[in-house]
Amino acid sequence: EYELAVHVVSPFHENAENESALAMMSMLKEELLVVMPPDDRLIRDLLMYKRTEKYIRQNISIAQQESLKRILNDKGLRNRERLAEIQQRVRRLLGGAKLFLAGTELELSSEDAQTRVIQGFYELIARAYPHLRMLRGVRYSESDVAKYLAQSKDGLFGTDETPITEAEQEVVNFIRNNGAEGVRTTLKSLLEGFGRKPYGWYYAAVLCTLAHLCARGRVEVREDGNLLEDDDLERALKNTHGHGNVVLEQQMEFTASQLRALKEFYGDFFDATPRAVEAKALGKETSEAFQELQRHLALLMNQAERYSFINALEPVAETLKECAGKPSTWYLTELPRREDVLLDMKEQVIDPLRKFMSGPRKAIFDDVREFVRMQEPNFAYVPCEEAVRLKNVLVDPDCFRNSRMQQAKSDLEALKKKIDDALQDEVGNAKKRVAALEKRLRGAPDFDKLAPDRQERIVAEFQKTIDEIEGQNLIAVIRDTARQFEESGYKRQLSRMTEWLTRVASPSSGRGAEPGITPEPAPRIEYVSSSSLIVSFDKPWLADESDVDRYVASMRNALLAEIRSGKRVQVL
Repeated sequence: EYELAVHVVSPFHENAENESALAMMSMLKEELLVVMPPDDRLIRDLLMYKRTEKYIRQNISIAQQESLKRILNDKGLRNRERLAEIQQRVRRLLGGAKLFLAGTELELSSEDAQTRVIQGFYELIARAYPHLRMLRGVRYSESDVAKYLAQSKDGLFGTDETPITEAEQEVVNFIRNNGAEGVRTTLKSLLEGFGRKPYGWYYAAVLCTLAHLCARGRVEVREDGNLLEDDDLERALKNTHGHGNVVLEQQMEFTASQLRALKEFYGDFFDATPRAVEAKALGKETSEAFQELQRHLALLMNQAERYSFINALEPVAETLKECAGKPSTWYLTELPRREDVLLDMKEQVIDPLRKFMSGPRKAIFDDVREFVRMQEPNFAYVPCEEAVRLKNVLVDPDCFRNSRMQQAKSDLEALKKKIDDALQDEVGNAKKRVAALEKRLRGAPDFDKLAPDRQERIVAEFQKTIDEIEGQNLIAVIRDTARQFEESGYKRQLSRMTEWLTRVASPSSGRGAEPGITPEPAPRIEYVSSSSLIVSFDKPWLADESDVDRYVASMRNALLAEIRSGKRVQVL
């Protein structure tokens, strides 16, 4: 049985001429009563048409004579013409018919039958479905569902407080009333309820209105107990076979003060203004902001090996983990209990550390760390407070706060100057020591006896040592390089000089050599450093003139012992 009907009253009706009875009849049902005016000619023609049609049908098959067949064909042609005339007459009568709705005659200006019936049916729809006007004439299609669901993502409701429409409020009331009565509202029951009187909403209109409410966070949709969102929600709304399992629940309502408090927290904590204003969208945006902050801090924490103070983010990360990915309602009901803790973390840890890692102080820290790594061995030779402070700042867990890096920058510049000065002094002293040895070697009588190319080769070793000293930036290495040259490098040059001179003085062959006899090679002269001699003395120090005399005598004996054994003593 249909909720609406168009009832046409023809002249054959028993009350065709009794309009008051017909008007009373129209009050009993939701139907449009079309009362055709009386017309005897129409009745006669219809009766004649039906009798003729029956006669022809009964006799056409048994007629054998051509003349009889011709008569029947002529009657059939005339009967078809009569039918066309009847149809035209019916159209004219319908054009002049009176239309009754709920006992009242409708006043319509058109005389066209179809137009009059359509206009009358519109009046019937408006009467039977008074809530259809809530749709405000908007045309919906099933393909619009995705568009309305996406409005929450696009921030359509994020710039101003747009009140929900009357149709949306009616859907919310329907779900709320069912919930108050303990009745579960499914998508199927929603479609059925709003498809009947007094609504008469069509399928796409109900789906799009519901999608609008979901986007605005007024209604939650669940399937098998799971909250549906985004693509899953769209699929569930369009899947007609599963509508009976899709449960609708009214979103918890929040006060304006709760929404305002969350917006203020969002602005204070994330340094941005939320786009959304609806409860669900605002909660979702807050959840996404927490997740984005988590990802950003995780990238910073990956650098903890180089910046140990970043470990201060560990308790912050744990707290953020507890706040991210929660349902939208959690941010409006539970988050306020943690606001003070979160804002303190932001002020004391998150903001200072993020500013540090994205600003010039990070570059200062990197310079200090690199300088300490390269120059720490020199700190022992340049004792000062700056070195201690720089080493301390690298392990200070609070170095990213306040102006500690500015002090570190000043200490770094001061320490650089002190170490540079110390390095220059060390290099200068080492070069002087090597130059003194070179001068002493050049002054030796045997040096002038060498060929010029061999002189250059010996002198080149001194220059090589000086170049090596100048290329060092560690004081200990500079000193060790100079010491090694004094103790071994210089001795090697003396040995080379003596060896070359010995080869010149003792030729391997010549006229004076006896035939068949190979001359013995000249003995190699060994050099010992005076600092390596062991001087026998019974005291650890010299206290008076007699001690000096005895020490000098003992030193003389040690020197003579080395010389008598064929060695030469290198004097430093």
